[in-house]
Order: sequence, then C-alpha cells, then structure tokens
Amino acid sequence: MEVKMKSLPPPHGGNLVDRVVRDPERGKKIAAGCSAVYDIKPTLYRDMPVRNVYREIMSICYGFFSPVEGSMTQAELESLLEKRRLLSGWIFPYPMLFDISEEDYKKLGVSEGDRLLLRLKGQPFAVLDIEEVYEISPGEVATRTFGTPEANPEVVKVPFDFKHPGFTIYSSFNPIILAGKYRIINEPKLRKPFDRFWFPPAKSREEFKKRGWTTVIAHQTRNVPHTGHEALLRNAAFIGDIKPCDGIVVNCIIGAKRIGDYPDEAIVEAHEMVNLAGYVNPKRHLVTMCLWDMRYGNPIESLLHGIIRQNMGISFHMFGRDHAALGPYYDMYAAQILWEKGIPSFGLEAPPYAVEYGLHMRPQNMAEFWYCPHCGEVTYSENCTHKGELQRYSGSFIRSLLAEGVFPPSVIMRREVYEVVVKWWKEFGYPFNNKKYLTEREKELEVDLPPMNIPKFK
Repeated sequence: MEVKMKSLPPPHGGNLVDRVVRDPERGKKIAAGCSAVYDIKPTLYRDMPVRNVYREIMSICYGFFSPVEGSMTQAELESLLEKRRLLSGWIFPYPMLFDISEEDYKKLGVSEGDRLLLRLKGQPFAVLDIEEVYEISPGEVATRTFGTPEANPEVVKVPFDFKHPGFTIYSSFNPIILAGKYRIINEPKLRKPFDRFWFPPAKSREEFKKRGWTTVIAHQTRNVPHTGHEALLRNAAFIGDIKPCDGIVVNCIIGAKRIGDYPDEAIVEAHEMVNLAGYVNPKRHLVTMCLWDMRYGNPIESLLHGIIRQNMGISFHMFGRDHAALGPYYDMYAAQILWEKGIPSFGLEAPPYAVEYGLHMRPQNMAEFWYCPHCGEVTYSENCTHKGELQRYSGSFIRSLLAEGVFPPSVIMRREVYEVVVKWWKEFGYPFNNKKYLTEREKELEVDLPPMNIPKFK
C-alpha cells in the first residue's frame, strides 16, 4: 500500500462545507424571512434522549461531514442505503435526516420552497431551506443502515435489535422528513470544557499548518484513556516509511452515548491529561472533538470517522478490534475488513481509499496491546512470545474498579487520568452515564447561543 504523504489530504468531496453565518445582523435578516419556527427536540427512546439533531447540524455546517450540506432527499437516502453513496457519487455511510412528527408537520404548515427557522435552547440557531417533504419507515431505515446477516454476511453476525444504540436511534425517528440545506444563522459558543477542544476542519487545518504537520494520524475515542490507548497512540504513529507521523490527533465523539459510558467532560479532559502529564509529547499530540451521537456502527461508523478526520486534514487513521462497536452484531474486525478489502454488500468492492469518489485518508489497522506480566510492560500482541500470560485490557473491568472507588493499578491507568474521572464523578454524582446525566445533558447541551431578537417569532 502506497502511504507517502507530504501534504494534508483534500476535503472529502473536494471542498469544505462552511454554512455558518458569522454576521449577527445578516443572521437576523435571514431568520426574519422564515415561514415558520420549530424548536429542536431530542430523539427519545423510552423517555431517554438518544440523539439530538442539533449535533448533526453543527457537524454538517462546520464541514465535518463534507460534502453533505443538509437533510437528505428521498433519492439521496435511497442511494445511500443501497450503495453508500451520495447522488454526487461520493461515498458516505449514514442517513442525515431532519425528522418531525406528523402532528408537528401539520402545525408548521410548511412545504417545499419554505424556509424553516430552527430554535435551540429558546434562541434562533439555524435555518432549513425545505426542498422536499417525504415519509420514511424508521424501522426499515434502521435495518438497511446497519445491515442483516442475510444481506451483509461478510460482517454482520446477528440481527440488530433495541439493545443496539444506533439501531434504536434510527428506529426512533419521526416519520416525516424535511429535506434541504442547513445554515447556522446564530453562531453558538462552546461551553466549558468543550470550548478548548473545538477544532472544526478549517481550524484544525490551520492548526496543523501552524505546527508544521503534514502527516497526521487520528485516534477515535469514546472512552477515557488507559495505558493500552497510550501504547496505541505512540506505536500507530509509525506508518510505513514515515517515522513517525508529525502529529497524533485524538478526536473525541461528543454526544448522547449509552448508559455506562464515561461522561463527555471526563473523556476530553482525561485525554488532555495524557499530554499535560507528559505521557505523550504535547508537541505531537492534540485533543479535539466532533459533535455526533454515537451509532456504534463498527465498519459503517469507521467510514464516517474516516470522512470526519480527512476533512480535518488528517492523513491516517487507527482502526483496532471492535472499532466503535458493542455487542455481538458485527465481526470484531469488521472495520479492518472494510479498510483492507472492502465490503461489497455495503457497496464497497474495495477499500474506501481505492474506490472512485472515495477517501484519500489511509488506514493503520492494529491488532491489540496487552499487559505482559512476564515482560513487565505493555506489549503489542504480535511482539511478545508469552502468549499464555498476556492480559487483555477490559473496559468493563476498569469501569468496575472505578465504580467501587478503587484506583486501577498504574500499569492500567495513570493516576492523573483517574483523578480527572473522580473530578467529574464528584460533579455529577456517578462516574458513568446514567439517565439523569443524559437527561440533564440534553437541557444544557455543549453550546450556548447569543440572544437574537426576532419579533416575528416571539
């Protein structure tokens, strides 16, 4: 595989999407011309928030999901579900849809050609220029998005159900879809601690150039780091004949996650602590975030991660066992299968970088890092000969220690990282996501919006 890269890769689709109005007066004029107003609501499953479309709007308008510009038309949705491609031909994995209930649709009274004002936390936030209104079957969209053992035998092992968060999200969609382009007309301000990790693609590319980075590798995370993650960061950065990549970017997925995952505040600050405490050189390490409600889609999710990180200017991506997955649904190496040879049943006859209208970013597929008590160190699974003694990192085991207030051994987790977890434990009353945290979180969100007075919609 050819991996020589001496400059940042181009955005997916050729150009970065930027649909953010930064002039408040212009934003007010756009808002005043809207036909109706809609207050954004979280997607609920059994009264618990599992997704908020505002995060998709943010990530679309700031270019993370380039070349997508809004909520997909019915033809685009069908193209994506059938062959994982936009109508323009560019590969893309997930439906991006603005869904509302039939009751709300009737109240709004909007149709094709109307402009809808979207409010968030009581303030104008964005507009949606409606191109099409159509109806979906949420269960069908969910099933076709993630696949079935019959249709996708290369990687899908068992049928998806409501124990799977991503399947639950799409199954919980409202049936009416308003398709059209988004535009943020009242630029949000990221709340603490997220503000210092907000590097949307235009900003991240500027940061890389400022640091002199031309080769960058991404680490995807929804967890606080243990020492196995540190070993992955340091070792994966040695790519082919490039030794090592100039920069290592941790990109944390921030949004609704399953109960039992870590709070997002702890995730970003714990990864930051890895370089603040000197375990990874801060000159080569940058912690960032992307707003997205995890779908836990393994190979499908890895394709979105590749798009996000290429748009940020990242050259390479680490993919390990059970990438962005949970449960028995996918083969544990499904993401690596995608990036090594493709998944024809998902429309990819070859790896995502080897197909027309694919990605420029390259994968770094990794096996596992274990702790070897014989060697007394963390070792790559292919390097050590003491196979019978190797001890696998277990996220469940680490969380069980934390839940009991037990500091994990330093060979598993750094004291400084543990203290970050405890800090947010004290703040929220529990070290992991629970219903109270997720519910309160959807009231506060990750952003605040400046007041914008639009008399027409008071």
